[in-house]
Amino acid sequence: MWNWIIINSNAIVAIASSLGLLSLLLIFWQVYSARKWNKLHFTYTFFPNPFQLEDLESFLDGVIRFWKRDEPLDNVEVKAIVTPDQLSETDISNIKANFDEEKKDGNIISLLIETGRKLKLYMNQIESYCAAIKSGIIDSESAKMVYGYKFKRAYHKAKPWIEKIRTKKNEPMLYIEIENVLKDWFPEESQRKKF
Repeated sequence: MWNWIIINSNAIVAIASSLGLLSLLLIFWQVYSARKWNKLHFTYTFFPNPFQLEDLESFLDGVIRFWKRDEPLDNVEVKAIVTPDQLSETDISNIKANFDEEKKDGNIISLLIETGRKLKLYMNQIESYCAAIKSGIIDSESAKMVYGYKFKRAYHKAKPWIEKIRTKKNEPMLYIEIENVLKDWFPEESQRKKF
């Protein structure tokens, strides 16, 4: 038996080396596949619960008609959300006219403060998701298919508010991940300076 091993030692070494190389290739393929699967999995599980987003969207619709409109927030709405205590009576009347009926009664200033907080929470959720996309945790193409339209509309509508917040806080990088992801997803619109 030992003689056979000694005689065929070169063949045994070659076979063992081949099996070792094959094992390394299989390990690499398994790690690569697991990484790809994890990115796809995170694409669908990392984003917040749709019911939580629905609550935020419904509230924002009731006060500033965030999803019911096609145009961005106007200057009075941005002023109302960012600095509600600086509104004139005319501004308050104009803002209140757009409220849903159940929201028209009550303290307008506290409602606008809550609206600002909820808009910030909503946009922060999208910003976190976009940061995960940019860092490679989430598959960008899959995320675009699922959330591209929603993110583009939210950013477009909130852009005046984002610009006001950036100016007020002197922080031009606020919500930059949303902007960067949208530029990657929609380069033709980026060239028209929409983002």
